[in-house]
Amino acid sequence: MKEACESYHVLMSGSLDGELSADELQRLNEHVQNCPACQREYEMLKRLVAGTAKAFIPEKPPPEAWDDFLDNVYNRLERKTGWAVLIVGMVALFIYGTILYIVDPWLSTITKILIAVPALGLALLFLSVLRQRLRAAKTDRYSKEVHR
Repeated sequence: MKEACESYHVLMSGSLDGELSADELQRLNEHVQNCPACQREYEMLKRLVAGTAKAFIPEKPPPEAWDDFLDNVYNRLERKTGWAVLIVGMVALFIYGTILYIVDPWLSTITKILIAVPALGLALLFLSVLRQRLRAAKTDRYSKEVHR
């Protein structure tokens, strides 16, 4: 009897998926009515499918959530654009200042050196921190999970 019940497990699965023909469904129902073990198994599978279907029904967010979402998208876009414009302007200003610093004879050589040394130290610190951050970003397991 156990081997006969094994063949009905496939039909139970097919029934829950809606894949059985009318003849197969009738055969399964007749067997389930006469076999208490298969009846329990079939009922348990039905409850499992129903519970799983309820658990995975997505809830629609309220309209306010969409407003907040769009506001966040626009804010991020505006800020990224602002940072890009600021960086391009600062780089252009830095290049222009460097050219004037090198070419213009209004400063003495010693004054130029006294200005260049702290600027060089600041540049070295910046490159050091940038190198460390880039190295850490390659090995950081959680950087993809965190949305900044």
